[in-house]
Amino acid sequence: MKKFSFVLLVLSVLLVPPLAAAARLDHLYEAEVPAAARDTAARDAALGVALQEVLERLTGSRAAVQSAAGARLLEAPGRFVEQYRFNEMPASDDQSRQLMLWAQFDGVSLSRELRQAGLPYWGAERPDVLVWLAVDDRGQRYLLSETGGQGAADMLRQSAQRSGLPVTLPLLDLEDQRALQFTDVWGGFFGRIEAASQRYQPQVILTGKLERTSAQGGWRAEWQMTDQGNRRSWTSRADSLGSVIDAGVSDTAEWLAQRYAVMATQAGMRALVVDAVHNLDDYARVSQYLASLSPVDRIDVVSVRDDQVEFNLKLSADERNLLQLITLGRMLQRTDDPAAWRFHLNP
Repeated sequence: MKKFSFVLLVLSVLLVPPLAAAARLDHLYEAEVPAAARDTAARDAALGVALQEVLERLTGSRAAVQSAAGARLLEAPGRFVEQYRFNEMPASDDQSRQLMLWAQFDGVSLSRELRQAGLPYWGAERPDVLVWLAVDDRGQRYLLSETGGQGAADMLRQSAQRSGLPVTLPLLDLEDQRALQFTDVWGGFFGRIEAASQRYQPQVILTGKLERTSAQGGWRAEWQMTDQGNRRSWTSRADSLGSVIDAGVSDTAEWLAQRYAVMATQAGMRALVVDAVHNLDDYARVSQYLASLSPVDRIDVVSVRDDQVEFNLKLSADERNLLQLITLGRMLQRTDDPAAWRFHLNP
């Protein structure tokens, strides 16, 4: 074990990335939007739309992006672009092609600029959201499922991708059907919904009751979200099914960002001990995970004793934000002592 400890300390500089690993999660910093043409003016306009989508995903707030600080970031979107390309996709009428621009932005620069601008930053650590969605389309009633192939399910996934929200739809297999019916979701019987949700082990449960209100396409939705015992309810209206779903997903992302996004503060340090670190693979997994959390700017190894590693973390946000994100994740489990920052590495 002494030999392992020595090797661990020697390799720590090589294994710990200097920047948060979340910057490597490219999907957070990508967007694909319609483009009017391939010329410079049309490209720059599309890049601005793409950057706005990415900023809304990173802040979790449209209002933050529309603020004066957000507007300044949108003035020159090209300075954040790492790569882009044009794609031609089938249009909705299936008779023509829609020109699209795909862009990937520099996540490290964006996170730094958001912090400097005093805007919230929501990193890669996000809660899993299980969605029970009941739709009444003028008498045609159904629950959305992972395998049902409904158009509304695709709309939900697209909205979730734009908002950076990890969502899961139920399988609606025999087990789900025995546990929950359409009328349970429609009636808001949350005890039954929670019981049926246990097999998925979600961190957040979102239920939606969507109803067409007019033959012209108007829709009304009632939403309810539960996050670690906190429950919110709200309604939304839109002129299409896709728009009302998008409104519900966006509102959900904004509520969760208020809880999990971090605001930059004066840099501070926080010591943290992790046990059950049995080998170099465990060490690499822990160090890379800690470095990926948005409040963490740098990690240093203080000591290694048996299967325990003590880290010193340089933070750019309040340490409560860090604890919240660690609790949200499933890699580290806090010990019974509430006063100690000591965690157990889960397998």
